Amino acid sequence: MYYAGLQAKIKEANPLAKFVPCSAHSLNLVRTNAVDCCTQAVLFLNLLQNVYTFFTASTHRWKVLNASVKGLSETRWSARDDACQSLNKNWSLIINALNLLNNDDTEKTLTRNEASGILNKLNNLETAFLSIFWGQILHRFNLTSKKLQAVNIDLGVVCELYKSLITYIIDLRSDKNYQYFKQCAIEKSKIKQFQSCTKRLKIRKQFFDEGPSKETTVEYSDFKVKTYFVILDQLRSQLEKRNEKYENLLKNYNFFFKLTEMTSIKVRKNAEILQNEYKDDLSTLFANECVHFRSHLLSIGDEAPKTIQDMCGVLRKNDLIGMYPYIDVSLRMLLCTPASNCSTERSFSCLKRVKTYLRSCISAERLSDLAIMNIEFDVTAKIEFDDIINEFATLQSRRKI
Repeated sequence: MYYAGLQAKIKEANPLAKFVPCSAHSLNLVRTNAVDCCTQAVLFLNLLQNVYTFFTASTHRWKVLNASVKGLSETRWSARDDACQSLNKNWSLIINALNLLNNDDTEKTLTRNEASGILNKLNNLETAFLSIFWGQILHRFNLTSKKLQAVNIDLGVVCELYKSLITYIIDLRSDKNYQYFKQCAIEKSKIKQFQSCTKRLKIRKQFFDEGPSKETTVEYSDFKVKTYFVILDQLRSQLEKRNEKYENLLKNYNFFFKLTEMTSIKVRKNAEILQNEYKDDLSTLFANECVHFRSHLLSIGDEAPKTIQDMCGVLRKNDLIGMYPYIDVSLRMLLCTPASNCSTERSFSCLKRVKTYLRSCISAERLSDLAIMNIEFDVTAKIEFDDIINEFATLQSRRKI
């Protein structure tokens, strides 16, 4: 696609055009790759879906459960978080319901076998550990994903959010956090040993002047090395890889975020780099303009804008575009660089509510108008339709029968 697809065609028309992957989609792919990196993670998500399928297949089973469980979805990104949260919230109720169905002689043999199989999977320390661990991970990723879907988000905020997740994952990759999750899982499941846990003998090297050698037994958890650390390493690797692309797109604009912290010489050098990249859009006076703008922000003090949007707002609010025309151009170039296309996709999904089987013969022009009205619902909801209805009724009344 990069050499012969849409990107190549756009690059051919405008070599300065930048490809920006959707930040929210990229974060969703990070979670997907982390789940596929080890067997235990895949089995756990399959278990979530099996629990949902088992109880929703029968109204009787749902009544026995008397709680809510969620299933997975291929299109809704928050479904995994919802499913994991529902499992953690209703853990004891699910266990009790499965025990009742398993021990009920009036139930079908297939139902009892399915309940027994799910119960065996839930009754181990690995599942309890992953339910708590994934519950916290998916919840933070889900909230971050919702923030990345905002209409007014920019690349600076995207890099900031990705870095926060990277730091969060690095903090979790420690023995103390592993022991914390393990202790919570033991309290939850009442099981103290992993099924994959073994013991090995560690023999310390003995020196000639010491007494008889002593063997010390050290507990070795296969689960920590092959599941816990693997998932966190995969998450970190994917986050850093994708964040690097956004940082490369933002690197020439980084000095705008640190204007008041940098010296005038550094501001001038960074501005010249950006000006050389966009020679047709930014004048050679751009560097000197940035130095002046730095002084302007310093004079404002604590009320100086911190984000790119705030800077653009100050230029317009105080009518300063005439003083800093090329700064306004450069800031708008950064703001116009898309960080997420979720709102665009969401607008296309509205078409299924606009064009139904009752409107199968609708014209393209009318379909476009209805779609715009549906997308811009916040604006259309404020319109008074009484005058429009009366005018329409008057026009229709003139038609000859």
